[in-house]
Formats: sequence, C-alpha cells, structure tokens
Amino acid sequence: MKISILEQSTVSENGSPSDAIQNTVWLAREADYLGYERLWLSEHHNMSILQGSSPEVLLAAVGSKTDRIRLGSGGVMLPNHSAYKVAENFRVLEALFPGRVDCGIGRASGGDPYSTALLNPPEGIEFSQQVGQLERFFHDEHQRAIAMPKVSGAPPLWLLSAVSHPDSGSMAAEKGMGLAVALFINPAATREAVEQYRRNFKPSPEFPEPRVLIALNFIAADTSEKLAQLKKASDYFRLMRDSGNYPKAVPSPETLDQVEFSPSQQAYLKQIANREVIGLIDDAIKQIRERAAAYDADEVMLTTMCFDIEDKIRAFHQVADRIVS
Repeated sequence: MKISILEQSTVSENGSPSDAIQNTVWLAREADYLGYERLWLSEHHNMSILQGSSPEVLLAAVGSKTDRIRLGSGGVMLPNHSAYKVAENFRVLEALFPGRVDCGIGRASGGDPYSTALLNPPEGIEFSQQVGQLERFFHDEHQRAIAMPKVSGAPPLWLLSAVSHPDSGSMAAEKGMGLAVALFINPAATREAVEQYRRNFKPSPEFPEPRVLIALNFIAADTSEKLAQLKKASDYFRLMRDSGNYPKAVPSPETLDQVEFSPSQQAYLKQIANREVIGLIDDAIKQIRERAAAYDADEVMLTTMCFDIEDKIRAFHQVADRIVS
C-alpha cells in the first residue's frame, strides 16, 4: 500500500498567504525525504483559508525543491480552464520533472460562482468533452494543434470522484485513468464505485491496470490533549465549509477555546465520520490500513488541516516511520 499527501496551502490565524505557500514547499521537501509516493496540490479560488489557487505554478516550485516524489494536481478543476492550456502546463512540468508528474482533474469549480465566472471557462463544453480534449492533447492526437513542449511521455490522468453514485468511476474506467475517491469531501462515497471501476477498466498506456486511491482527512498526535486540539480545528473547518461560511484562516487553539459545538453540530460530525482517520498515531495507522482494505484501494492519500505546520509535519513523520517504505 502506497501513502501520499494532499496539500491545500492553508493560511493560519495571524499568518500570511506567503507563509501558506512556503509551508507547502517545506512539507513537500519533508515528504520527498520521508519516502511518500506522491504529493498533490488542490485548486481553490476566492477562499482566504485555502491559498493554493494555481497548482501548476506551485508544482514547479515544489519540483525544484524535491528529487523523487511524484507531483500532481488534486486536482485541476477542468471546467475552469481550456483543456489545451492544461495540457501545455502539464507538459512543461513533465519536461522539467520527467516521469514524476500526475494530472488529477475534477469537475467542481473550486470556488464561488463569481470567481468561477471570472475564470472564463469555455462555454457549452461538457466535462466529458474536455477530458477527451485533454487526452488528445496529451497524446498528440488533435488534428490542428500540438500542446508544447512535446515530451516523451504523457502525465497520467487521474479522475477525482467525490460523488457517492456507483457510476462515478465509469469515465475513469472507460478512458483508462486512475480513480481518486475523495472521501474527505464526501464520506458517503461507496466501495461500489471502486468495484465498478475495476470491473469495467480498459487499459491505457499510462495505466495498464486499474489504480485506486482514497483521500482521507488525517488527524493524529502523540497525546490525547493534542489530538483533541487538532480535531477541533479540523471539525470547525468542516462545519463552516458545509454551512457555506468558509473561515478566513485556521483558528489558533486559543481562539478555538472560545468555540463550543452545538448538539446538532456534534451529531453532524458523527454522521460524516467516514471522511477521516483520527487517533493516537498507532491507532490512526491501523485505521489507514483498514480503510484501504474496505475500499480495495492501492493507495491512501492523507490531508491534514491544522494551525501549526509543525504539527502536520510531525504527524507525517510518524506515519513514515511506520508504513512508508
């Protein structure tokens, strides 16, 4: 089982956006040293707490500071962009870091309707059509345009799925893509989608066999006190997110001490518990293995939101000590 990291470039209370971006680079260097399989970066817009608006640019910085870890998007929100431009961006990355680049794509906007409109997506083009365009540009199959620079290999395409319908992996199976199941977004996503994907998979040059990863919210610590502190920050973000009121930053422990969750909020958090693994480190590791088995996943991708970057890096060190080869 491979272990990877999804990084969202979060800004902390009293921190700066520059700190958030620099922390991502720091985390990438640590993940590279520790032996993680891949590091993916998310795309979000007009959300102060999530500063990673341009994964392609940040991946170039991360790649220059790392040696072996795979780098990718988790994901590029394809409806925001021209497939041609995405292909060119990722071909540049492939030229810079040959054999290390993934292109994870999603169908959400990554932002509010206003910022989505400002990104000026192509009109009248469905997501499936964009995926087809992107595939053709990656493989030099478009009749009138070549995505530059021409490189020897195409970045593997992964389809991000955050829906619970069993058919959610059908496009990935049909096109020979990897399937990334975003449980940290939608804990109701089921194993049925994975089973259908594996059953209907058609091999491609990048994926001779089906490949499934599940992405989970990850909270682990050495002590119960620290674990409770980290969980509260993560729970606060999720409650605000699901109510449509994104916080501007990850609150400090002192700020969160003033916050009390209502009984209905606590009940909701229990309802969506499938989104995460949480516990003292050895228990959290056990949960990671159990989740991978439950979803027949080849790989688990972990994402952590906390106030102090050092808490995040410490947790990833502990995972590496136990299960990263």
